[in-house]
Amino acid sequence: MRPFLVVMLLAVSAPGFAEPHQSPLTIAAALDEAMNRNPELIALRAGHAAARAMPVADRYLMPPMVGAQVWQWPVTTLNPAKTDSYMFMMEQELPGRGKRAARQLVGDREAAMAGTQVGLRANEILDRVKQAWAALSLARETLAIYERQVPVLRDIADAAAVRYASGHIGQHDTLKAVVELSRLHEEQIMWRERGRMAETELNTLLGRPAGAAIEPLTSVPTGATPAAADAERIALARHPEIAMADAVIAVQEAELARVRGERRPDFVVGGGYMLMPGEAGAWTARAGITWPNAPWSRGRLEAEIAAQEKRLASARAQREVVASGIRRMVQEALVRLATARERADLLRTSVLPQAEHTFELARVSYQASRGEFLELMDNERTLLDVRVDYARARADIDRATADLERALGIAAAAPAATVVAEGR
Repeated sequence: MRPFLVVMLLAVSAPGFAEPHQSPLTIAAALDEAMNRNPELIALRAGHAAARAMPVADRYLMPPMVGAQVWQWPVTTLNPAKTDSYMFMMEQELPGRGKRAARQLVGDREAAMAGTQVGLRANEILDRVKQAWAALSLARETLAIYERQVPVLRDIADAAAVRYASGHIGQHDTLKAVVELSRLHEEQIMWRERGRMAETELNTLLGRPAGAAIEPLTSVPTGATPAAADAERIALARHPEIAMADAVIAVQEAELARVRGERRPDFVVGGGYMLMPGEAGAWTARAGITWPNAPWSRGRLEAEIAAQEKRLASARAQREVVASGIRRMVQEALVRLATARERADLLRTSVLPQAEHTFELARVSYQASRGEFLELMDNERTLLDVRVDYARARADIDRATADLERALGIAAAAPAATVVAEGR
């Protein structure tokens, strides 16, 4: 009996998945922390700020050109002082009317697209936060189930030891309890690893040190699931991928306006002073204008406009592709959510009560020396598996909810509490 007692005590005394004694962490607080401290989002915001600063430069003219020219420099000398005249000049290019504003508009819309990229990536990162949250919550709940099962197995093992000592059963029954305790301990080790991996991922997403301990997690708040038609409408109105497609269209429209504006001519003005030693000197002036619609160059500009019009048409067609993909994601997320809810309801209302009732009957029967030990152990394992399956089913609801919120594009705006399955 000593090996049995040693193994059982080791299994019972094995450390569980320790949670730090801190204030509980809510999903809303975790999402806020990710929005404010996630390194990737911080980098994207910095890039957005840089993009917003760039279009200001297009308000200003290009720098003027200042030059000097020597006239009538004799080939017999290298001394410029022996020349007859000098000319000092300055020129300034002047873009055609509206061209600077058109260039700035392109830059502004590209900066807006960079800002949309922040929202697009935030939607993805917050979805990963929810998935890591669900994984960590499942690991901790499963470990708690196993820890609550240890005293049950200990009671069964004690009962088996008593019956073995009285000669009513063989030693193989006590060995079965030892094996079950060992298997339980092995599964605890596995789930402890999963929990720590989920903690590492969640810490990274929240901008915390990867090895930091995460405080206890609160349950995810519940809410109503929108109808399919309403879900599609919400997604098409708020999803950041749609916003990104619209931003790309806006950039292409601004670029088309800029290219069309190249039909307007540019100007150059200049002036200077010609210095002639021994004489009064003379002022110089220069003015020029480009001719974009010259017969030999007009085709180039028309080709650029035609190409830009096709880019704009492509961007508009791509928006429809994005919208179609979002509709599909919404429908798939709704199906997964309904399936997860149905499975959790079945386990909660039918399978779990039946497994608990069957196990209690088997335990009472065994304690009264009427039942078989193997039947009791089978019922114990079935009950444990059903409880773990129910925990998985509720975690699947959280994952499906996160998938739906990502498909709706509301992860950053209304996390967790907006849509979640009922009947948990």
